[in-house]
Order: sequence, then structure tokens, then C-alpha cells
Amino acid sequence: MTTDAAPDAGPAAARRPASPVGGAGHIRGTGWADPSRSVRATITQASLDRAFTILMAIAAIGFGAVNVPGLIKQLPYLDAFWAPAAAITMALSLVAVGISAIAQRWSQVAQAVCALLFLVALLTFPLTVHDGLPGDQVPWPWWLCNVGTIAASLSFATWRAAVYNALVPIIYVVLRLSPAGGGASLQRAFLDGAYTAVLGIAALVLIVVLRRAAAAVDAAQATAVRRYSRAIREHATEVERVQVDAIVHDSVLTTLLSAARADTPDAKTLAARMARNAIDHLAAAAADGPGEDQVVPFDVLRDRIVASVTSLGAPVEVRSAPVTGPGLPFSAADAIASAALQAAVNSVQHAGGDVSRWLTIIVDGSSVQVEVADDGAGFDAHAVPAERLGVRRSIIERMAAAEGEADLRTAPGSGTRIVLRWPALGSEDRDVVRPEIGTGSGEPEAHA
Repeated sequence: MTTDAAPDAGPAAARRPASPVGGAGHIRGTGWADPSRSVRATITQASLDRAFTILMAIAAIGFGAVNVPGLIKQLPYLDAFWAPAAAITMALSLVAVGISAIAQRWSQVAQAVCALLFLVALLTFPLTVHDGLPGDQVPWPWWLCNVGTIAASLSFATWRAAVYNALVPIIYVVLRLSPAGGGASLQRAFLDGAYTAVLGIAALVLIVVLRRAAAAVDAAQATAVRRYSRAIREHATEVERVQVDAIVHDSVLTTLLSAARADTPDAKTLAARMARNAIDHLAAAAADGPGEDQVVPFDVLRDRIVASVTSLGAPVEVRSAPVTGPGLPFSAADAIASAALQAAVNSVQHAGGDVSRWLTIIVDGSSVQVEVADDGAGFDAHAVPAERLGVRRSIIERMAAAEGEADLRTAPGSGTRIVLRWPALGSEDRDVVRPEIGTGSGEPEAHA
């Protein structure tokens, strides 16, 4: 998010340096407004899969624990070796599903293995029974039917999960009608099978619908990010086009029309004066070629950074701010000032309470380095989703566009530090590996 941009004051204002506090005149940083507020989604496919994994882990452990008393009660009727072996194997798969809530990269594999092992346990249950179960008992896999169907819905392709959800109730009904499954009545067996089928199909439909909706949200986010990046690239071209159009219309065409209508000495004098002004405008536009900027005095840049950063709601200590330094091109000065303010705003918003914050400005010959840091909560930069744009756009890419760089140093519990440099160091001089993240510092989309 860009916090210090003033409204567009027109093409002429775009050529003026910013004021020390960034409040007056046109700020080129306006084009860097962070669109993440409108793009950010509460539910993404990754967060949805994470929620499904946690729910699946709870269900697996919970239903597995509930099944223990029933299994113990059935042990006298079961084979002394194969029944415990099948039960222990199934229990280990349930534990693996539970652990996958922490190690999520293995969640799909654990769920698929659990679904397949349950199907094997259901099919082979009659082989583990001696003479059949009493009529008042149900086969122990009954309590895990929907654990298996939901695990299949989460880990299999949709059509495979649908086949699985159809097979499990049918197999269970056949098992329940057999002596090995307790020899239940047709009505009882059918009701149990229908219960399993309804819950399994409902879960499958819900999972498929939510995943498709989350995928659509992710696609919309990616489209918004692409369009935003393209808009940034087009912004500079549009600004130049507006400036040229203004010069041509306001100076050249007006001068030509005045000269064509000049039929008195005063009118001719006015037309000549307008022609000189038009020539001056064209000369200034020609002099301001690609890569050239008005120079902003260092003291103006320093005052702007200090005033904007220290005007926030939380105290920021200025540890060093030299009196003299090199003049910077307007684009570089604006990028440094805006990025420093963004870093300070993120720190205030996300570093936590009772946090020390400081600002350091260092001059080394013709280069300028600005550090904004805090000893707050910090965060895992590698875990920041790519769609989070705040620091990536407003700090890292903003500095890169001005031929500078922004280095991020942070870790959970270790505070956050952002170092802005202009011009950028050569690759052989960099001692910081910038993380490949969707944002930069300190919000949970990056804080700092």
C-alpha cells in the first residue's frame, strides 16, 4: 500500500520534486497503490486444503479412538493374529493422517493410503472372523466407513472418489448380511449402507464444490496480479503521453492558432511571445529524456523521510540522519521515501505492541542507504503467499524500478529489518539473499 501519494496534479506537477513531507505536488509513487485489499481473498485453495487436512486428522484420530472398545469386545470372535494385525495396520494409517495435519506435504499420500487400507480391511474382514459375530455387534470397520470415504474424496480424483463412495456402502451391506458381519436383517443392513452412502456423497460434493470455488478465487487473484503488473508498466508511458499531449495542445497548437489570427501589432507580439514559450517547453521536454530525472537535494529527501516516518502513531527513533549527502534523481528519491514510509507503516501495523522501531540513514559517497527496523514479532518470509502484494510492490519492486534495491532480514521472533539502497549494489557485493516471496517485510503479508 502506498501511503504518501498525493492525488495526480497533472502533467506539469509530475515534473516537480516532491516536498519534504511528501504531501504537496505530484508523487510518482501514486502509481504504486497496493491493490491487495481488493485482491486478497479470505479463502484460497491452499487454505481450504489446510482446513480439510486438519478436519480429516481430527476425524481419523477421533473415530479410531471410538472404535477401540468395539474392537476389544469383538476379539473373542476374531482370529488371534490376523484381526489384530489388520486393526493395528489401520490404526497406524489413522495416526499417519493425524500427523499429516502438521506435515501437510504428506497429507494426500497419508489420506490415500488410509482409504486403500480401509477398503482392504473391509473386504478381508470375513477372513478374520471364526464363526461369525453375534447379532448385537457390528463389524469394527463400520465406525471407520466415512473416514475412508472422506479420505478418498480428499486424495483421489473426483471420479475415483465417486466409485469408492459407491463401493464402500455396497461392500458393507453384503458384509452385514453375512454371518461374519452379524447376519443383520436386510432393513438394518440397508439403513446402515444408506447412512454411509449419504454422508460419503455429501462430503464428496462439498469438497469438490469448495475446491472449485477456491480454484476460481485463485485464478481471479492471479489475473488481478497480472493486470496490476501490466498497469504499473503502462503507467510511466501514460504519464509521458499526457505530458506530450499537454505540451502539444497547450503550447504548440495554441501558438499556431494565435499566429494565424494575428492581424494587429499587439496580437503579433503576443504570438511571438507564445512561440518563445512553446519553444522553451519543447526544449525542456527534449532535455528530460529517458532515464533522466530532476535532482532532489539530499536534505529535502532526508527531511521528507524523517518527517513521514516519525509522524506515525507509534514512536520511531531516528538513530542517524546525516546533514549532507548526494542529490538523487526524483524517481530514486521518491522510491526511497515512499518505501521507507511503507516499511514503517507495516511495522506499526504488524510488529506488535511494546516494540522498538528505528530509522537509520547512511551516506557513502554517491550512494544512500535507509534502514527501517524493529525488534517485534518478525515472520517467516518464505511462508508468505505470492499473491500478497504490499511489500513486494510497494517496497521491493518500487526500489528495483528506480535502480535501487530493498533487502529483507526477518525471522519469527527476531524482528524485521528492511534496508533500502540506491543505487543497487553489484551482485558480488550482496551479503543478503532476498527470499523469493510474494511480499517483503512485515505484513503477514509482510510486516516491516
